[in-house]
Amino acid sequence: MPQLKADTPNFCIILLIALFNFTSSCKQPSQLTGANISQELRQADSLMAAQKRHESINLLIRIRKKITPTDPSISDYYSLLSECETALLLKNRYADSALAFFSSEARKQQYPKKYYKALLAKGESSIFLKQYDAGLRYYYTARHIAAVGDCENGYLSTKIANIYYKQESYKLAARYWAESAQLLKKCDDKVSLQRSFYTQQSALNGSAISYEKAGYPDSALIYYQKDLALINDAERRHIDVNAARVVVYDNLGGLNLKQGNLKEAARYLNACIATPLKETDGIKIPPYVKLAKLYTQTGEYKKASAAFEQARLRFNVYGKQNPDGVIIWHKLYAEYLYKQGKLAQAYAYQNKFIRLKDSLNTSSSGLLRLDVSRELHSLYQQQAMRNLSHKDRVRKLFLIGTTVIVVLSLIIIFLIYRNLKRREKAHRETEEHNRQLEQAMAELERVNKNYIRIMRVMAHDLRNPLSGMTGLAAMLLGEDEFSEENRHMLGLIESTGMHTMEMINELLKTGLADENEKIIVQLLDVRSLLFDSVELLQFKALEKQQRIVFESDETPIMANVNHEKLWRVFNNLIVNAIKFSHEGSSIKVGINHKHKDILVYFADNGIGIAEKDKDSIFEMFTPAKRVGTSGEQPFGLGLSISKRIIEKHGGKIWFESTPGNGTTFFISLPPAE
Repeated sequence: MPQLKADTPNFCIILLIALFNFTSSCKQPSQLTGANISQELRQADSLMAAQKRHESINLLIRIRKKITPTDPSISDYYSLLSECETALLLKNRYADSALAFFSSEARKQQYPKKYYKALLAKGESSIFLKQYDAGLRYYYTARHIAAVGDCENGYLSTKIANIYYKQESYKLAARYWAESAQLLKKCDDKVSLQRSFYTQQSALNGSAISYEKAGYPDSALIYYQKDLALINDAERRHIDVNAARVVVYDNLGGLNLKQGNLKEAARYLNACIATPLKETDGIKIPPYVKLAKLYTQTGEYKKASAAFEQARLRFNVYGKQNPDGVIIWHKLYAEYLYKQGKLAQAYAYQNKFIRLKDSLNTSSSGLLRLDVSRELHSLYQQQAMRNLSHKDRVRKLFLIGTTVIVVLSLIIIFLIYRNLKRREKAHRETEEHNRQLEQAMAELERVNKNYIRIMRVMAHDLRNPLSGMTGLAAMLLGEDEFSEENRHMLGLIESTGMHTMEMINELLKTGLADENEKIIVQLLDVRSLLFDSVELLQFKALEKQQRIVFESDETPIMANVNHEKLWRVFNNLIVNAIKFSHEGSSIKVGINHKHKDILVYFADNGIGIAEKDKDSIFEMFTPAKRVGTSGEQPFGLGLSISKRIIEKHGGKIWFESTPGNGTTFFISLPPAE
């Protein structure tokens, strides 16, 4: 199955077949000795894509008799055979045979794409043999063959992505796989439909898994959905997609399990297991392990035991191909036994998990220490040095006599002397810069302490006028001559003053520094709270001839929230919309509960957010501060505080913006259960 699994990646078969085996099918008819050999090589490649490894190898053995040692097809033959082989020594031997055809520079120039494939095969076998430096040298050489195109470079990207994945550099791996998925689209006219599907599908799946492990579940879900769309399209074209569907369902089940969506996780995992597929590499081990974990969490121990047993039966056959899966199984089984009260057995399985984990970490320590970017850069420098060395040798042919050598020596001495002087000067400048930096840091610390002191004094002094305002509003509410509308307005003034006093008390209590304390929540009507905020700020909007439109029905929307903190977020976002909207414009504020979460939005038609500022808009003291449409001064704190408050409530805050056409901020909150 040409796939990467999220929790138990089967690198010996899955990645060997899916991510490194795609270069063997690029078509170069003018370089083949006959149409029959070319067709049979493509057929062997298609069999490999369909997970029919033994049939592919048998066909390659029959093809070998038809190829002479001087035929360039011999390189394609051994490259494909190396990619099909799982025994590491044989894999390396076949890669050496593929590369041996290019013993002369003339052949490398004449058949660049075949040479490219042979280099990738040799690089792959070196990586599997843990000869990482050698493997990167072959990849580096392949990368600098100018005659190959985007299609071939897509295969190289998968190999680099796999190295980063094994190093647990998941963000980089995701980027390389996403790049590979785009480049591999250029292969559609060079390979079979089945091969084209599996190369692109595997790259999308690899990118999704890497984003998931990097902590970006939303990005992972996007790529899983792209993967499913590709699978559904291939199924309509009558391509066998069951193996791909098994892996994607398994990974989606794992993603939902991590996010606590147990019902959705169970649906995907059971669909994965129910998908008809002949197992040749333990492909259904991961879904059984995840189901066992799910049932253990839900207390369905009988089902958990059955799932553990199904996984164990497959380990007996495919355990060597799934070392990570074996380790995870022991960890989860220890947890299962512990919940059953079988402490001695749980302790034994936990110890075995630790031993297996340590053993795997030891075996992969060399790869984890490998800095791919640095090694590739080092290879580039070595190549540059070789080129310079060659140029120097050519120049030396034109040097005449010892007089020229002496002159060059004097020049070199002068350059060394000048460089030493420059280095001394740079060293002195660096020391002076460090001294100035230390002084600046000390001054900054002093200013920061003064700032906090001043802010605390201001917050303390603000309580008196606010207290008077609140008391006056309460006194007026006791009078009878006010209309219902005026009493409502006085109530808003009183509640606003009280909430502001509570915020000031919080600031004083926490020293104006802590937004991470545990919040105290209560069951409230979020719609009513949002409506009150809109009503309160209608007056501020009228100062700029603006109108705030509240979009919601009368149905209460209940959630467990902190009244003061959520009121603070709503006010921040509405005030921002007023500040950055033009005079006479409308601002839309709404709330609904059409989906599983409560969705609140604040939409304006103002100046929008520039592209360069979008990544830093939620940072504390963000540099992305802009003056309002009427000259209002920004402070750069509101969005950062709002984001912390919403995340403390288990929600999310994001925005969509087009510069010049306005911004919409969204808040999602979990509803009351």
